[in-house]
Amino acid sequence: MPSGNIHCAVQEGTLRCDVLNFTYARPPRPPGCALDWGGAVELGGKGAAALLCHGDTVADPRHPVLGYGRAWQGPGMACTAAQTGLRCTNADGRGFEMARARLRLF
Repeated sequence: MPSGNIHCAVQEGTLRCDVLNFTYARPPRPPGCALDWGGAVELGGKGAAALLCHGDTVADPRHPVLGYGRAWQGPGMACTAAQTGLRCTNADGRGFEMARARLRLF
């Protein structure tokens, strides 16, 4: 996204989005997660979005930027970028909203 704070990539049919800096309350860390938590979400073409326990990032300044007011469509999913954040949904109507101040899985 234009802010440079949210980065996404599709890997093997799954969308992963990372928010690099956030102010929302981090969800409780799951047992066994000793890595980064609360800033990365994955979404497949079907099923629920999930938070990731991760030790890496998909942030890459060489990736294209999805401008505000623009949409992206991928394998069974779509995202819309706005100044208020990113919203992505899949074929099941499941997805997430991500911004510096908000993370919502639905």
